[in-house]
Amino acid sequence: MSDTYRGDIERIQRLIQQLRSDIQKREQKINANQPVGMIDGEIRGGISKLDREIELLKSLIERQSQNQEILQKEGETRKNKLLELQNVAAELKQSFDKSLKSQQDQLFNNRSNGGKQYKDTEALQQMDNKQLHQNQKQLQKEQDQKLDVCIDQLDTLKVQGKNIGNTLDEQNRLLNQIDKDMDKTTKDMINVNGKLKKFLNSSSYCCLYLFIALEVVSLILIILFV
Repeated sequence: MSDTYRGDIERIQRLIQQLRSDIQKREQKINANQPVGMIDGEIRGGISKLDREIELLKSLIERQSQNQEILQKEGETRKNKLLELQNVAAELKQSFDKSLKSQQDQLFNNRSNGGKQYKDTEALQQMDNKQLHQNQKQLQKEQDQKLDVCIDQLDTLKVQGKNIGNTLDEQNRLLNQIDKDMDKTTKDMINVNGKLKKFLNSSSYCCLYLFIALEVVSLILIILFV
């Protein structure tokens, strides 16, 4: 098992554990009537990151199999592990989506019941002081719930902005790596050209053709595997 593959697997497993923990914390917050906007944003960001890591792992396994860097049996084992991780990621997303829908349905039902209970003006006029006080408390509770929703949305936007920043940092890192690979390839090509010029000045045509063929093969290998 290569260090790259092992590192990818460990990173994905840590993400899965964190997402499971965050989803469980979210349910606890809902049961305690606490805002969940912040943790919702963290879960969304974690799911997006998990998808990216799984795609990178998939590309790594495909490249290793095509280049015959691993045995066929090991390749099948890694593909099965990839499928297992993809299924776990899908289950986590389904669990989060189900929790979101359940919360939205509950909020909708609460608002509908509250509107029906106190929309009749004539009924309000017939209430005594105690009932009016209870009515005021109910209205205040509904306003607090709406404020909690607004806070949740603001927290979600904040976390999403942070996730976008992390994604940009990751893209910059990948671009820097590509630049380094291009620089290395350019240096290798310059080295090949230098050897070719040196050989042209000191070799016969027969050896020259043989050398050119070898250098072309080397250049192709550099482009394919670097």
